[in-house]
This record gives sequence, C-alpha cells and structure tokens, in this order.
Amino acid sequence: MTHNRSLQSLESCIASSRFSRRGLIRTSAAGLSAAMLATLPGGRLAGAQDTGYGGESVTLSYGLWDAAQKPGIDKQIAAFNQQFPNIKVEPTIVPFDDYWTKLQTGVAGGQTYDVFWMNAPNLPVFAAQSALLSIEPIVGDGGADPSKFPAALVESYTFDGTLYGIPRDFDTIALFYNTRLFDAAGVDYPTDAWGWEDLRVAAEKLTKDGGPWGFGCLISDQQNYFNFIKQNEGGLISDDFTTCLIDEPASCEALDYLTQFFTAGWTPSVSIMQANDPEQTLFPAGQIAMMPSGSWNARTFGEADPAIKVAPLPKGKQRACMIHGLANVIWAKSPNQGAALEWVKFLAGEEAERILGESATVIPAMQGLQEDWVASMPDLDLQVFLDAVEYSFPLPSPPSGPEWRDKIEAVLIEGWSGNFPAEELCTRAAAAANEALSS
Repeated sequence: MTHNRSLQSLESCIASSRFSRRGLIRTSAAGLSAAMLATLPGGRLAGAQDTGYGGESVTLSYGLWDAAQKPGIDKQIAAFNQQFPNIKVEPTIVPFDDYWTKLQTGVAGGQTYDVFWMNAPNLPVFAAQSALLSIEPIVGDGGADPSKFPAALVESYTFDGTLYGIPRDFDTIALFYNTRLFDAAGVDYPTDAWGWEDLRVAAEKLTKDGGPWGFGCLISDQQNYFNFIKQNEGGLISDDFTTCLIDEPASCEALDYLTQFFTAGWTPSVSIMQANDPEQTLFPAGQIAMMPSGSWNARTFGEADPAIKVAPLPKGKQRACMIHGLANVIWAKSPNQGAALEWVKFLAGEEAERILGESATVIPAMQGLQEDWVASMPDLDLQVFLDAVEYSFPLPSPPSGPEWRDKIEAVLIEGWSGNFPAEELCTRAAAAANEALSS
C-alpha cells in the first residue's frame, strides 16, 4: 500500500484483531465500498471544473496519515512556496486507522481535504463515485509526465481511462533474514537463485522447538500469498473484476505450499502472530529467521538488529512481486481546484520527488531518483527492492472495493489455524471473495 499504506479493511481489523498495518495489505482497504459513497451526485468528471490559478491567496488542506513523513513534506511545501508564495498548504495528519472513515464522512458530507493521499485499492471506489478530480489537464500541458513512473503504479491510479493521481512513492517486497540465526543453524544465506524448495528446506533447518521459527508466513496478501500465487502463474481475479480465481489449480498449489509451513510448525501459528506482531515484535527480536516484508520496513529492521539483511523473494515458476504506491489526488468539489492542480503538479515533479528521496522514509516513484533512499541504509542491499519493479504486478482493485481481499484473509486465518480441512482452503476463500464481488 508507502508506505504504511498498504491495505486492510476496518471490518477485517476488528474481526481478526491482528497485525500492524503498513503495507499494502494494511493500507489498501479501509472498509470502503462503492455503496458507501453512492450518494455522491453527478457523473465522473473528465477534467477540472476550474483549472486556472490566478495568483490569489489560497489555503489548501492536505490529508495524509504518516507522521514520519512530515519533515520531508514540510520541505516540499517550502520549495513549492518559492514558486507559489500565495498558496498556503496545511498538512493534516490523521492516524491510518481513522483516515478512511474521516475521508469517507467528509466526502459524503461535502467537506474534506483539497488534496489527499490515496492508495490503489480505494482509488476506483472514489473515482467511480465522482469524488476525485481528473488530473489530465496537468498531463496534457506537460506539467506532469506519467511515463517517468512505474507503469504498474500509473495503471493503479487510472480508472476508466482517466488518470486521477500520479504515484508519489512505491514499495515492493523482498525476503528479510537474520544472519545470526542462519549462522547458528549452519544454513547458507538466501540468494537471488533461491526457489521455493530452498525456502522450504531452510525454514525446516532453522526452526527450533519453542522458537525461533524458520519462516514468518504472514497473513498478508501484499507481502505474502499473492506473490506466491503469481510466482506459480496463478490467478487472483478475472479481468472484469467479477470472479476470484484463487481456486484455480496453480493458485491452490501456491496456497498449499504456504499451508505446509503452518502444519509443519516452521512458522509461528496464527494465534501467536495475532498476539505478537511479526513485523513489530517477532522478527526484529530474532524469533523468526526469515520473513517476506515490504521496503517500508527496511529502516526499522536494519536499526533493530545489524544481523538483519535482505534478498529477493524466492522464485517460483516465474519471478513476481506486488508493487504499491500512494498518489496525491484532488477532491472533485474542492473550491481551490486551480491551486490544488498546481500543488499536485509540483508533487509529481523532480524537485519534490528528490526531496522525498532525501528524507529516506519511502522510495520516490520517479525513475532515477531512488539513489538517496538506497544510500541511506548502506548495510542493506536495498537495490533488491528497485530490481523487483521489473517483475512487479499491481494489486487488482475492483470498483466494488477491497472487501473481496478481506474475505480471503478471513478464510486463510481460519484455515491456517486448522479450523477446517486444508483441502477446502482455496474453494472456501474463492467463494467468500466471490460473494463480496457480487454484492
């Protein structure tokens, strides 16, 4: 999801009371659905209603959720004001768990931020209900160039052929591992040549009774099982977003592969991970030897233990890695559309992206501006996250919202907890997802 952006629904959070949110899986869903915003009037807007800014004094509200990025954003605002001294940008930070509810309420009530952060799973929900302003005008006049950003991310912020946001940052997934635990077990470190069998064998050798565990099999689509499904050439959802495909043979094989880590005890159980966040607690504390996780955790892990390193995800039939990133979008009813377009144009430019990279908090999305982020943590091979863009895929984001993924996750939690036969996992998950997609 930038990254703690990544994707989870409010309903799912409450139901499973589990892990911290930062990645796409945690950042993408907010319990929103098209029905929740269906009361918005009018059809989708093709462009700005008022694209001009005449130099008048304007105050723009800017909604976001990550306080750690505030220093970098303040520098972006200062640079922007060198060009537009009469446009005052006021950031408003709302904790992620409350962000989407507040945004939904504000949009429905006719009063929300002029510009705000958006993630890919919620983009079609808002765009389909006329809540967002097209940014085609700043692309058409050359003010913003989508070709400088990863195509998969640009696709994520395009709905029905209209672009509503240009990515500001991105995150990909890699395999973090603890060299101290590998050394103690006499296991070779992961390399870019690793496949699924290498991961399985290492996890078995690294697991000790009572911990540490060899592998952290996260209950996360972005960081875990969607990647393995795509690596096995499996499907996630049909092109028309009407049918979940994880009950297809290749998808089921991938889920069967991950299930063995639970049945064999090579990963902490679901209940242990629900009680002890793998990313915040178990892995940094040396209780898990290796774990797939997002680029947003690189600094946290590296500072927690210098023994932690990173390698590419193991390869299945093909390489595959989910990519996500946030975009800046404009509220369709903003009274300051001209100024908002200027701010979004600036944020999509090289100066703003360079400032973002220098902040070392997230990976700037513009091509060629990731060097500062990579250099900010020289003890970790952060290049693996950039290399993953080449074989990345975006999270499918149907207009009905992210509930279909929450339903899959709920079934996996039950199945990986051993509450029903493992052979029913795929069919149950697909059936639950299809119910959400059809509602």
